[in-house]
Formats: sequence, C-alpha cells, structure tokens
Amino acid sequence: MNPPAVLLAGCTSSNGLSNVYLVSLQYRNASTSSPSDPVLVNPGIVEKVYNVSQPRNDTILEVRAGYMGLCLTRSDGARFCSSSAAALASMVKAERIQGSNDTANPLNLIWIAKNFKDTIVFDGLIFIAVVLTFLCFILLSTFPGWHEEIGEDGSEREVKPFLFRAALGLGALGFIFGLDSILWQHVNSSAAGTMSERLTYGAIESHVGMAAMVLGWAAVVCMAIVALALLVMVMSVSLIRQLMDEELGFF
Repeated sequence: MNPPAVLLAGCTSSNGLSNVYLVSLQYRNASTSSPSDPVLVNPGIVEKVYNVSQPRNDTILEVRAGYMGLCLTRSDGARFCSSSAAALASMVKAERIQGSNDTANPLNLIWIAKNFKDTIVFDGLIFIAVVLTFLCFILLSTFPGWHEEIGEDGSEREVKPFLFRAALGLGALGFIFGLDSILWQHVNSSAAGTMSERLTYGAIESHVGMAAMVLGWAAVVCMAIVALALLVMVMSVSLIRQLMDEELGFF
C-alpha cells in the first residue's frame, strides 16, 4: 500500500490505522499555576478552565483526527474510530452517569477535532498528486516503443518524442501538488494543536501525528526523485542527440 493511501485512510479504522493521524487532543491530568504574563488580564480564568476540564466520568483519554475520520481512546484502553463524529459523540453521551451532569468530554474534544477535520484539512491536493503521478508512470510504461524511423522522404522521424516531456511535466506537477499538500498538512496540524493548547490555557495537550508526517514527506521525496530522474533523462537524450547532430555535420 502506498504512503498517500495509508495517510488518507488514517483514523478510519482502529485496526492499526488509528496510529496514522494528523493531530491528537487530550486532557492534562495535572493542573498548572497561572502564568505570570502581564498581558494576561484575567489570570484567574486559568484555574477555572482547569476545574471545568477535568472529566468527572473518566472515559475519554484522547481524540485523534485524520483526513477522513476520528479516533476516540478511552481510559480503559479501548479505541473506536469512525468517519462520523456524531457516532462517537453519541457513544460518549451514552457513558454519562444517569441523572448526573458530569461528562467525559467537558471541553468537547470531539467537536474541536471534527471542526479541524472539516474546515482546515483538505485532501484534494493529495488526490491530484496521485492521479498525476499515476499518469506519469503510464506514459513511462510505453518507453521501450519510443524510437526513430525513416520516413518516405528518407529523413529520420521520432516516434512519440513528446511522451518523454509529457511524463516529465506530469511528474513535476505531481511533485508540486504533493509538496503543497504536505506543507499545508504540517503547518495546519501544528497550528491547530498549538491554538487548542493556548485557548484552553494548557488544559488540552496536543500532538502532531509523527506517522502521518513521515508518510507524507516520504511520498513527496519519492515524487521529487521521479521528477528529477525524468529531468536528467530528458537532458541526457537532448545532449546525446545534439552530439550526434554535431558529429554528422562534421563528417
């Protein structure tokens, strides 16, 4: 299975794919003292947020967000993944103690992760990069048939010379779209996690998914190698053709 496919399928299944996520959110267990920042006009809000953020019905440990799904980890180690945030939220609501207002998700981590997935994450560039790279390899599969033949007037005529340059163009475009997508993914995941921590005064702890970043950048490196190899091949063929023309002109 190729890296982009695994990356897109992250958090859609608890069977291994739950470890491929963009960002994770979890509650901090230990409280913290109010920061001594002069810009903080109301330092007392920090303690209030921490008092609210501690789950009374200790069920949720972590929420992970991927391109197409969310994963919920409970304190007992059980993990549930779904493409529907509403299904996970319904399960958490069902865990609430009967007749009590206590909740296992006081700061609505599922809602935050859902909004991150729906409004910030965009997987369209990855699909475009995969399609362009696939077309590039289709053109390269016809390479042994590229040759020169003698025309009716006795001149040499190249057969399918444009396919080489077309493959280079597709490979380069695939690399550009892939690079843009992974940069977007990396920056947005880091920014969303940092903002979640700051806006909750550290009551939420965030982590960027290392596996997703490794898969994304590995795919970009592979695309870059393909584009660079095609560029070298095109330049080499052009140089050989130029040397042959000069040699024939000399004689």
